[in-house]
Amino acid sequence: MSSLPRVLISISLSLVTVVIGAFVAWLLHTLRTEPPMKENVAVPPLVHSTVIRTETVTEHFLGYGSARAHRQTTIAAEVSAPVIERVNDLEAGDPVRKGQVLIRLDDRQYQFDYERAFALTQTNDASLKEIESERENLESLKQTAEREVQIAAEEKRRVTDLFERDDAAKREFDLARLAYQQALRTLQTYEKELAALQPKRERIEATKRANEAAANIARLNVERCTISAPFDGAAHQLFVDEGDRVMPGSRLLTIVDSSRVEIPIKLPSSTHEYINIGAPCTLSSPSLASVTWNGQVVRVAPVADENLRTFAAYVEVDNSVSNTPLVPGLFVQANVLGPEHESVLLVPRGAIRRGMVLVANEGLVEQRNVKIQRFVEERAIVAGEIYDGDRIILSHLDSLVQGSRVRVAEENSLATTSPRGEASKKKTVANRGDQKATQSKANKKSGVASTIRTAREVNP
Repeated sequence: MSSLPRVLISISLSLVTVVIGAFVAWLLHTLRTEPPMKENVAVPPLVHSTVIRTETVTEHFLGYGSARAHRQTTIAAEVSAPVIERVNDLEAGDPVRKGQVLIRLDDRQYQFDYERAFALTQTNDASLKEIESERENLESLKQTAEREVQIAAEEKRRVTDLFERDDAAKREFDLARLAYQQALRTLQTYEKELAALQPKRERIEATKRANEAAANIARLNVERCTISAPFDGAAHQLFVDEGDRVMPGSRLLTIVDSSRVEIPIKLPSSTHEYINIGAPCTLSSPSLASVTWNGQVVRVAPVADENLRTFAAYVEVDNSVSNTPLVPGLFVQANVLGPEHESVLLVPRGAIRRGMVLVANEGLVEQRNVKIQRFVEERAIVAGEIYDGDRIILSHLDSLVQGSRVRVAEENSLATTSPRGEASKKKTVANRGDQKATQSKANKKSGVASTIRTAREVNP
C-alpha cells in the first residue's frame, strides 16, 4: 500500500511536465515572427581580364643541344713502326701549336728503303748515260757506213758500165757488186742497233720512274714517322706510349681546337622558315647559372627529322671573346632571336575558344571572332573583331555567353596598360556588390540569432 502514493506522484509529475512542455510550445508558436522576405539577387561572376594593346613583339625560339669543338681530329698512324718518343712527355690537356712535333716513330727502315731506291735511281741514270753514249757511237758508225754505201754504189755503177762495154773483166764486176752489198749490210746492222736502243732506253726510264716513286714513298714514310699538330689546340686523348708498335690506322692522339665552339640546336620544324643565318643567340647551362654566352646561327639544316619533328640550327660561339669559355660537351639551352612583328594584337592562348574571344564591355560579355596568325610563346597574334583597348576575359569562359553580366577583377588584371578612371570606377562597383552580399548574409545571421534568444528567454 505504501507504493501507491509514489506511483501517483510520478504520474502527476509526468503530466505536469507534459502540460508545461505543451504550454511552452504553444507560447513559442504564438510569439514566432516570420522573417522578412527578400528577393534573391543574382551576383554576376567575378572574372579576370586583360586589356590588349597594339605592340611590337620579337619572337624567341628555345632549343637545346650539346657543345662541340669547331675542329677536332684523331690522328692515326700511316706507317707500321714502334713509338720511340712522346715529345716533351706530352699528356692530355697540354696545349699544342700548329706544326709542333708531338710523337716520333722509328723511321730507320724507311730511311734504308729510301737510300736503296735512290741508289737504284742513280744506277738507272748511269745506264741511260751508257745508252746515250752507245747511240752517239752508232750514229757515227752509221754515217760512215752510209758514205761507204754511197762510194760502193758509185763504184758498182762505173764497173757495170765498163763491163757492159766489155772494157772490164767479170771479176772486177763481181768484186764491185760484192763490196756494195757488204757496205749495205753494215749500214743495216747499225740501223738495227740504233732502233734497238729506244726500247732499251724506255725500259730503263720506266725502271727509273718506279725507283723514284719508291724513293718518294720511302721519304714520305720517313716524314710520316714524325707526328705534328695540324692546328692550334690542346691534346685531348693519347692512345700510345713509348715502345708501342703501331700499324697503319692505329689511333695515336686526339687534338681539339676549342677557340670556337659549335652547338647543333634542335628546334621545332614549324620555326624553320623563321631561323636566318646570322641570327643572334644567347646560350646558358643549368650547371653554370650565372654564365651566358653569345653566339650566332651559322648554318641551318635543310631537312627536318621526320620522327622528332625538329631540325638543327648550328650556333657558333667565339671563345676568344668570352670571359668564361664554353667547354665542348656542355649541355646548353639556346634562345635564338626570331623575327619582329610590328603593330600587332596579342591575346593569351587560353582566352581563345573555338576561334572566339570574350570581351567585357560595360559589364556585359561580347563574343568576338578572331583568326590566329601565329603563336608567340604563351600568346597568339590575332586579327578580326578585336581592337586596341578591348578587355579580354580570361576566366569563367565555359559558363559565359553573349550578353552575360560580369564583374571585372581589376586587381588581378593582366593588362599592361589600363585607364585609371575606368579601373577605379569598376573596382568601386565590384566592392559595393561585395559589401551588399556581405550585409545580406549578416542580416540573415542576425535574424536567426534573435529568434534563438527569444526562445531561450521564454524557456530558461
